Parts: sequence; C-alpha cells; structure tokens
Amino acid sequence: MKADVHKDEAAARLAREASDALAEMLEHSRAHPAGPDRFDWSSDALDELARAVVTIGEIVERCTARSVAEDDDPEEIVAATRELATAIVRRRNSLLAENASARLRRSQLVLVRRAG
Repeated sequence: MKADVHKDEAAARLAREASDALAEMLEHSRAHPAGPDRFDWSSDALDELARAVVTIGEIVERCTARSVAEDDDPEEIVAATRELATAIVRRRNSLLAENASARLRRSQLVLVRRAG
C-alpha cells in the first residue's frame, strides 16, 4: 500500500512540474515578437506542445480507463487531445507558410532596392 501512495505522490509531482513548465512557457512566449518572426521561435515549441497534448490525453486515458462509467468513452479524451494536437500542427504549418511568404516579399524588396 505504501508503494502505491509513493507512486501517486510521484505522479502528482510530475504533473505539477509539467504544469509549472507550461506556465513558465506561457510567460516566456509573451516576450517574443508578434510579427512574421514569431515562427522562428515558435516552430519547435509548437511541435513539442502537440506531442505533449497527445501524451496528456494518453495519461488521462490510462488513469481513468478502469473507472469511467459504462456510457463514457475512455478514448474520448485521447481523440480530443489528438484533435487539439492536429490543430496545433495546422497552426504551425500556417505560420510556416506565412513566414515563407513574408521572407519572400522582403527578399524581393531588397532585390528591387538594389536594382533601383
């Protein structure tokens, strides 16, 4: 029984650390630019957040799979987190396209200025 309590404390500690890290990331993200350069610093972070969301869903499913009511679908959480992860990746890809377009426009301006 004592080992179970120790495991529960470890799980809660790990969840707190993850939550604290996400809160720190939120504060950190406020210091970054809002313009076209936002993709430069956010691409990797968005990829990792998408992975984290899927992992959170899997953890919740494992923690609750045996205790959900019969009319509840334990896969519902996993499916919802996968949808969120997909939305995060779509946002990242949108930023990628926007950033590529902005860089192209900037390089064209430089070429026009040099030619002029």
